[in-house]
Order: sequence, then structure tokens, then C-alpha cells
Amino acid sequence: MRPCLTRLNNMQTVPKKQNRIRAYYDLAKPGIIYGNAITAIAAFFFASDGHPQWWLFLAMMVGLSLVIGGSCVFNNFIDRDIDKDMTRTSERSTVTGDISGTSALVYGAILLLAGITVLCLYTNAVALLAAIAGVVFYVMVYTPLKRRTVYSTLIGSISGATPPVVGYAAVTHAFDLQALILFLILVFWQMPHFYGIALYRLKEYGKASR
Repeated sequence: MRPCLTRLNNMQTVPKKQNRIRAYYDLAKPGIIYGNAITAIAAFFFASDGHPQWWLFLAMMVGLSLVIGGSCVFNNFIDRDIDKDMTRTSERSTVTGDISGTSALVYGAILLLAGITVLCLYTNAVALLAAIAGVVFYVMVYTPLKRRTVYSTLIGSISGATPPVVGYAAVTHAFDLQALILFLILVFWQMPHFYGIALYRLKEYGKASR
């Protein structure tokens, strides 16, 4: 009987561990990471002109993904009080309590510092500064301002447009006219994208308004 109970307990604990891993994975907003990675990849290969350095590509992608993930974790932590009011975000682990606020902060800091370290060691100063600028605008400017003004969407588009700059600068070591054009393309593309979501979720955003 005892071995059977042991096996049953093991079967019950495995899903809990898997769910906890999944909660941490989702907390970093993988969809946002993947979406931003596409623009960074395109910019990297555009700048490489047919001769990509694969180790540099790998370092840029790992570092940038970790930075974006860490930023998203901080965003979830800050927004946990209003996320509970919207169907789209009410099941986030920072809302349900599956991940505590302290754990979220530590997790976000680890991701962010790991990403900055990778970019610092294996890319260059321009790519690193572009990534840090994205973090600052997303976490410290856009996230608090979206409770205060509709113009926060425009500010948020700045952070969303930094990944292609990181990808481009990782190769060229520069922020030049081509990097600026890539940046502006993403800024202006995000506006109809963001406002389309806002119109679709208008009632939820109104409910969560503070």
C-alpha cells in the first residue's frame, strides 16, 4: 500500500512543478519576446549584408530576449492591481498569487541582469544602450504613464521599436540613418496595432481605469 501511495503522491506533484515552471515562463510574456525577436532578426540580417556572424547573432538574440523578458516581468509586477480587472490579464500569475511579488521582482532582475551581461560581453555599447533604453521607456515611463494619459501608447511604441535597433547595431556598432528608419517604421506600425487592441478591449480598459 505504501509504495502505491508514494507513486500517487509523485504523480500529483509533477503537474504542480510543471504548472509553476509554466507560470514563470508566461510571466516573461513569451509572445512579446517572439514578436520583438522577429524585428531584431530582420534588422540583424539586413545589417549583415549576406555575411552573418552566427555567434554574434546568438549572443544578440539571447541577450535581447532576456532583457525583454525581464522588462515584461517588471511590467506584470507593476500592473498586478489593474490586471485583475481585465479578462485578458486576470489569470496572470502575479494576479492569482501563484508567483509572489517578491519572487517576480527577483526573477525579473535575474533575467534583466543576465541579458545586459550577455549584450555587454558579446555585442557592443550601441546595441547595449539601445536595449537599456527600451527597458527604461517600457518599465519606467510607459508602464506608469498608461494610468495617466492616452499618450502613453506613443511612448510605449518607442520601447517596442528598439529591438531592430539592437539587431542592427550589434552588426554595425552604430546608430545611423538606416537604424533610425528601422526605428521609425516600428514606431508608426505600432500605433494602429495598439489602438486596434484598445478598441477591441475598450470596456475592459475602462473597467481597469484608475
